[in-house]
Amino acid sequence: MTDMVTLIAKTSPLERDLKIAYRNVQDSDVARLGELYFTAYDAGVAGDTLEAAMADMQDSLAGKYGPFMPEASHVALDEAGNIVAAALVVEHAAGADTPKGPFIFELVTDRGHRRKGIAEDLVLATLDSLFNEGREMLALRVKETNSAALALYLSLDFRRWSPEELDD
Repeated sequence: MTDMVTLIAKTSPLERDLKIAYRNVQDSDVARLGELYFTAYDAGVAGDTLEAAMADMQDSLAGKYGPFMPEASHVALDEAGNIVAAALVVEHAAGADTPKGPFIFELVTDRGHRRKGIAEDLVLATLDSLFNEGREMLALRVKETNSAALALYLSLDFRRWSPEELDD
């Protein structure tokens, strides 16, 4: 995973009103989350078929990437109440080379709703939820070449993390 960078941030309470309507992820969201996951990326990234993406999302909520945290995972809703983005969080990432603690394993926004601040608001909602639970940190991984995502996370005070920090 040399093309990935791990980022970490301190949790914090909300300091402004969010521009989005959002709620916690529910089991009944699996089909829409799978569809969102499949269509938000280029072909093949989220699986070869919509069914595979939905199955992966089902497995994700069942713990494939670590113990799922529905209380810290949120979906953004459009004016009609449809899911247009999601931030999915686990208690800790499955790999040994990740920070201990909550980890965003997927942050995905519908292609037609990008560049509107939705992802930023979902990350802020997640940081707030974790802060209110007494959690201190939130981590994630992003491709080093994904400049838009890196800019977003750095603007939210995420910083680079390395495995050498595991003993800290």
